[in-house]
Amino acid sequence: MNYHTLGPAAGSGRSRDQHPVCDWDSLERGNRVEVRFIDSFPYTAYVDERDDDGHLLWLIENGTGSRRLFLHDDPVTLYLI
Repeated sequence: MNYHTLGPAAGSGRSRDQHPVCDWDSLERGNRVEVRFIDSFPYTAYVDERDDDGHLLWLIENGTGSRRLFLHDDPVTLYLI
C-alpha cells in the first residue's frame, strides 16, 4: 500500500465532535489518523506498525512518506479519520 498518496489533506476528514484515540493498541496498520502537536499544524498520517501494548507507534506522514516513531507519552494527540 502506498500510504503517502492516499487521502485528503490534513484536517479535512476530522469532525469537530470526534474524540482523540487514547488507546493506541486499538489502532491497526493502514488506519488514517490526524496528528496534532501543541503549537504545530495538524497533518494526516497512516499507521505503519505498533507494538502489542500500543506504547510504540510508527506513522507514515501523508504527502512526504516520512516514517516517524511515537511513544504514547509524547505530547501528541491522534484522531482516527
